[in-house]
Amino acid sequence: MKNIKRNTKYLSLLFVAMILGVSCKKESFVKANLDPETLYTINPEDQFLKASTSVPNDFEYFADVYRATNLWMQYTTLSTGNGLNFNNVGAQFNTRYGNFYSNVGASLVDGMKLIDAMPESEKASRTQMRAIMQVLLSYYAFYTSDINGSIPYSEAFQARYQGTLTPKYDTQSEIFSLVDTQLKSSVAALKAPAAGQIGLGGNDPMFNGDPLMWAKAANALRLKVALRLIKVDPAKLKSIATEVIADNTQMSGVADSWMMKVGPSYADAGSNWNPSSFVAGKPVLDFMAAKNDPRLKIYYRPNKAGNYVGSFPSPDEAKLPQNAPLYTSIDNLSQLQHRLFTPNFDEGDGFGAGKGVGFFPLITYAEYCFMRADLSARGITTDVAEDWYKKGVYASVEFYSQRAIAAQVTGFEAVKTADIDSYYAAPGVQFDASKAQEQIAVQAYLDFFRQPLEAWAWWKRTGFPNTTSVLAWSPLTANGAELKLIRRAGITILPSSNLNFGHQQSALAEMATNPDFGSGPNDPFGRVWWDKK
Repeated sequence: MKNIKRNTKYLSLLFVAMILGVSCKKESFVKANLDPETLYTINPEDQFLKASTSVPNDFEYFADVYRATNLWMQYTTLSTGNGLNFNNVGAQFNTRYGNFYSNVGASLVDGMKLIDAMPESEKASRTQMRAIMQVLLSYYAFYTSDINGSIPYSEAFQARYQGTLTPKYDTQSEIFSLVDTQLKSSVAALKAPAAGQIGLGGNDPMFNGDPLMWAKAANALRLKVALRLIKVDPAKLKSIATEVIADNTQMSGVADSWMMKVGPSYADAGSNWNPSSFVAGKPVLDFMAAKNDPRLKIYYRPNKAGNYVGSFPSPDEAKLPQNAPLYTSIDNLSQLQHRLFTPNFDEGDGFGAGKGVGFFPLITYAEYCFMRADLSARGITTDVAEDWYKKGVYASVEFYSQRAIAAQVTGFEAVKTADIDSYYAAPGVQFDASKAQEQIAVQAYLDFFRQPLEAWAWWKRTGFPNTTSVLAWSPLTANGAELKLIRRAGITILPSSNLNFGHQQSALAEMATNPDFGSGPNDPFGRVWWDKK
């Protein structure tokens, strides 16, 4: 009762203060609301913070990661085994689309518009801040189009700024091209002399407003977007890759990784972030165990008996009589390493909730290395593929070791270089030029453990992993029938009463001219423009 009384007393005092202030403020409040020139202060920095903290989305983790791509990519299964139709896309899938228009994109555009409306002297002091906002906006526009195809972008978010209420749908080709142009321009602005620039500072939970770090991230993103063109416009891919690599502003170490770091309660264990209902996928766990991968103890927990035991991704295998006993208790299987996902997870060890730091990667330095390796292995650049591949392997282990320490994973000690040396020397890990593209994709796949949605994209682009690759996936069957994996999001059809119905119908008609698009807007086995057969 003490807390209730104390709070009541505080509220009573606050209420009295409010009444005393009403008569003083009422007149000015009325005048302000009648004055069309009144503009209440909203800082662009605040809009950036709002946007960036909306990029990691708890519902996306629940619907798109834990219950979709984590299962499809065989990182995990349900603790009871995968259901017969686990490969289907659920009605809640594709959180990113709504998040772009209601949160991330809207906030970033507002932030940039606030800067654009400032007097010239103030605007000039926020050139780099605006460029950083553009980088994040370009990233999320690419991210949204990546599985949706055509979306409103170039004319979107403009209604409150005398723009259109019915933005056109840009094609995926147009979006990728526009994003590349925006990123190139942003890099130039971020590298320009920075005298008198106002920084984002603590309002940037990714790079603390450091323009050089954002320039490196933007160049890495240009490579990521360009690699999507490998089947549809290889000449443009080569042109962009050559241009980007010629720039000396590049990621050069694990510290350059683009991610958001969060406090222990941000990804709260009592919310949609909770990973405790899922267990390790057998193909990944077995490969890591066989190769003495130092990340095994970072990714997964030993079972109650102290062993690493994975679950069968295929519904039919999980139901076999000899395998069914595994699923009688979750304690028989290796679970996800809880605190890597939710740092405040209480492990039941008597020490209470964790107090570590969580993370959400966008582009790790390891991924950057694997992109450079992949470009070289395909003859697109003159890099040495083996050098970049090895850098990627080492960087990935180092990155996850650092994140596990920061997340205070119970009993974890930093990985030693000798352990990475031993892992790299293992057959199937050590670089083999005859399997270069396969090995690069497989190691990138292991690095994408916290980014399964990107693992899905690399699988679509490269075809790896698969059932015969160096890390061999399980064939997926349900009641004897092969289960295919989906390749894009379904598209929600606007009602005919919607003002933008016509533009969407035109976009759907254009996408349907692609022979790989599928049988209709909601065919999840169809493909977007870049995902060419």
